[in-house]
Amino acid sequence: PAVCMVLLPESYVPLKEDDEQVSKSTPKPGHLNFVGASKSRHYAIREIHLDKFLLVSSNKQKIDVKSLFKEGSQAGSAGKGLSAFNDPFSRAKPMGGRRPDEFDDAFAAFAPRGKKGASSDFPTKKTSSGVSKDAQLVDQVISLLIETEAKEAKSSLGVMDLRDCIKGVQQGNDALEFRSACDRLEGQTTIMRQFASHYHPSLETHYAVVERKETLRDRVGTLRHLLSNESLQLFPDFLQRKALLRTLGYVDENDTVCVKGRVACEVNTCEELIVTEMVFEGILNELEPAEIVAALSSLIFQEKSDSNELDSELPERLHSCCERMQTIALNLGQLQSNHGLPLDPVDYCDSSLKFGLVHVVYEWAMGVPFSNICELTLVQEGSIVRCITRLDELCREVRNCARVVGNPTLYRKMESASVSIKRDIVFASSLYIS
Repeated sequence: PAVCMVLLPESYVPLKEDDEQVSKSTPKPGHLNFVGASKSRHYAIREIHLDKFLLVSSNKQKIDVKSLFKEGSQAGSAGKGLSAFNDPFSRAKPMGGRRPDEFDDAFAAFAPRGKKGASSDFPTKKTSSGVSKDAQLVDQVISLLIETEAKEAKSSLGVMDLRDCIKGVQQGNDALEFRSACDRLEGQTTIMRQFASHYHPSLETHYAVVERKETLRDRVGTLRHLLSNESLQLFPDFLQRKALLRTLGYVDENDTVCVKGRVACEVNTCEELIVTEMVFEGILNELEPAEIVAALSSLIFQEKSDSNELDSELPERLHSCCERMQTIALNLGQLQSNHGLPLDPVDYCDSSLKFGLVHVVYEWAMGVPFSNICELTLVQEGSIVRCITRLDELCREVRNCARVVGNPTLYRKMESASVSIKRDIVFASSLYIS
């Protein structure tokens, strides 16, 4: 942004500052957002972005910028982004004799030679006529702006050729793009000057109506965007996951839920994609009920364990089932990564499958007492009980999956597996009365 002295329209009427609180918040002369009067016209000091300029006049006038805009005025909240007027010493440590309100000015502790106690705001030095030099400079600038305004009203204002600003600086594609932008800007300026409304005496009134319409149109566009799916932060993630489900066959091209999708809807306790693929690949059909619950425990147990490897005493079929489960998890992780989800296949497999309680759950399903299975692991007893309790819920969910698919063999095995673990102190209603 650039700090500019803006010549306000002739119809501008300043607000009345009857309220004492409003008067205190009014910017001082030479500060940002200050509104003053000179030559029967009002002007303002504003911060304007460069993309708001339509043309730059070729008329040049040398003025003292520091007299028009006080460098210390940027210390407030209104001017923190004004890099053009930043004080290189504004962050220096306080020096002796400096007041707290002078920390933004590196030379605030030094009074002007022969003019002690001079103020930094308007008015400052006065001439023999009683008018300060700063006020005379403001009158000079306003006169120049009024003269420029009159020339533009007659389409006789010279326009600066911005191409001269990049001679010997920009080269290649950047220079070509800049020249093209200059051509478009000149074309827009020419078209604007051809419009009769540009010189209409009631231009301000009609412009206010058009500005109101455009403001409302922009607001409607913003509200429509906020109400649309594109404004949702997780909408891209939703589209990626829906594409993954379509690839796996959970939904069809019309986003209708297929059989695999209905099976996945039955699972809420753990990673439903892994359970669904296990059911459809039939890797549970070959196992005994005790082996099934032992394999499913890897989906329930999520705590870190020192021994995450399978015990060699376990049956070979259980070893093979766990290896196939790892393969399924790695393939699902790779598919999710291929569809744009920020997921590492190995991390997905490690976080979804933990085999720390496979041996414990297998022995529990085989009828081993609870005190004996606690000796097989360093996991706390409460974690073992919680895992087996949730495992019973997963057995019921897999049983429902078998019903949806139409697999009576798996359905009966899941009922037997649920019965095999639902016993003793783990499912006692109370430790005090059981």
